[in-house]
Amino acid sequence: MRLLKLTLSGFKSFADTTEFTFDDAVTGIVGPNGCGKSNVVDAIKWVLGERSSKSLRGTEMIDVIFAGSAGRKPSGLASVKLTFDNPLTEAPPGGGGKSTMEPPARAEGSAQTDPPSVEGMEDTGGTPVAQHEVGQEGAGGTPLPPAPAERARPRRGLPMDTDIVEIERRLYRDGESEYLVNGRVARLKDIREMFMDTGVGADAYSIIEQGKVDAMLLASPQERRTIFEEAAGIAKYKQRRTEAQRKLERTEANLKTSREQLESTDRRLRLVRGQAAKARKFVELDQEFKAWRLALAFEQYDDLAGRLGGLTSRQTLLQTDRDAAGTALGESELALGDFERARGEASHALREREQARTQATHALEQATQRKGMLERSLEDAKRQREVDSTRLTELDTKKAETEAALAEQSETLQGLQQKLADSERRLSTATQARTQATEAVAERRQAASAKQNAAQRIERERNQLLANIQGESRRAESLREQAERLGQRGAKLRDEQQG
Repeated sequence: MRLLKLTLSGFKSFADTTEFTFDDAVTGIVGPNGCGKSNVVDAIKWVLGERSSKSLRGTEMIDVIFAGSAGRKPSGLASVKLTFDNPLTEAPPGGGGKSTMEPPARAEGSAQTDPPSVEGMEDTGGTPVAQHEVGQEGAGGTPLPPAPAERARPRRGLPMDTDIVEIERRLYRDGESEYLVNGRVARLKDIREMFMDTGVGADAYSIIEQGKVDAMLLASPQERRTIFEEAAGIAKYKQRRTEAQRKLERTEANLKTSREQLESTDRRLRLVRGQAAKARKFVELDQEFKAWRLALAFEQYDDLAGRLGGLTSRQTLLQTDRDAAGTALGESELALGDFERARGEASHALREREQARTQATHALEQATQRKGMLERSLEDAKRQREVDSTRLTELDTKKAETEAALAEQSETLQGLQQKLADSERRLSTATQARTQATEAVAERRQAASAKQNAAQRIERERNQLLANIQGESRRAESLREQAERLGQRGAKLRDEQQG
């Protein structure tokens, strides 16, 4: 297995699509500080699953996308693709079938500015130093020889049945990220398992960054052991053992939970069986109780039907009396209306006679006034007797006529007074008749009220009877319950005697 090429697009300083082809045994990148040499190693680490933005010399992961320049817009996507040669090879006698990653060739052309499996290390003066070869070396010990079947069977460096393997990672500006293996979406876990024990990976020993040599020299024995296990090809099996242990722990926890649930189900099943037996006994007793209750209901129905028939007939008689009293009350009210109309007519006639009397009184007052005027005229005539003797005769004549008219008015006034007395007598008679009719109506109303009170009393008695019936029903229910308890107690005593 060897690295063939590296393709970058929109990653950090690589705004355009840039492809590095590694054909020679050694490839080096030469350039001043800040030209982007370290971005090549960052790209390789990033596509192999690096998730720490600090390790990629940034504050957040979105910093790996080309941020734009004075003459170019920012890119919306960062993409890095690694292409590996994955041929079939015979397992070496002492290599255990372990493939190696050959050192890449020198990149040609000014557009190719990144190394595939190497990282440029720069000194402080800007002078590039030699690149470290990325390759898989042995752990220093002799690996176990492969099995005879493995020697004869060809293998591939990567666990994929293709001659070319392309690993690609994409990151969009909206934060979405995806991994692709040969153009198909994959998981980071799949990529890490693919490169397990090959020495290739974000944290593998095949990529040595600036300061990584010092870190390896100063590393603790445990950290060095990790590197040796990776080189020896046992890291995959250790990881698989760890995952198997985790799965076993989860399985044991699930088994424990299942056992607890089974025990709980058994307890509930025992409880349900006891409840089922009680339910069957309850159904039997409930059926017997319903039979007794139905018999009692029939008896109560017969009793209540007889009592209700008597009350219904009595209520019919009272209703007949009530209807008769209502008819009599209606007739009395009609008679009272006739009396009221007669009274109205008498009052109208009385008002007419009062008006005639007023007119006669007015005429009498006028006659009295005229009499006074004539008397004054007579006195004037006496004083002027000597002067107006001819007028005396005329005045005497007029006096006689006036006295005759006065006499007629007096007679008319007497006649009116007689008519007034007759009208007052008739009014008094009508008032007495109205009083008698009112008393008769009041008596009939009292009788109707008494009958209505009697009907209400009967209704109250009926309600009291219904309440008594309900009380007897509750008492019967209590007696049935007592009978059931006594029956249960007797059954228990019988069981004890039999036992």
